[in-house]
Amino acid sequence: MRKALVGFFVGSFVALVACGGGKGDSCDEEGKVGGECDEGFVCGKAKNDNTGDLVCLTQCDTQLNCGPNEECNGVGKTSLKACRPR
Repeated sequence: MRKALVGFFVGSFVALVACGGGKGDSCDEEGKVGGECDEGFVCGKAKNDNTGDLVCLTQCDTQLNCGPNEECNGVGKTSLKACRPR
């Protein structure tokens, strides 16, 4: 029983560490795709004026890719765009 519990906790920890970040999760490298952010997200500044913490943002091509309270704008150090709150 003890081996099973240890195996469960180790497996859970590995799965947790291996997962990327979803929308709004913190990240460390502006403009990076993949790594800390899940597929379809890019690491960028949280606010439209390029201030705020670095977080995983939804990538966009046009305003149609964003929610009604978001704007599709450029991400620093890249040619990518991301949805940010208005």
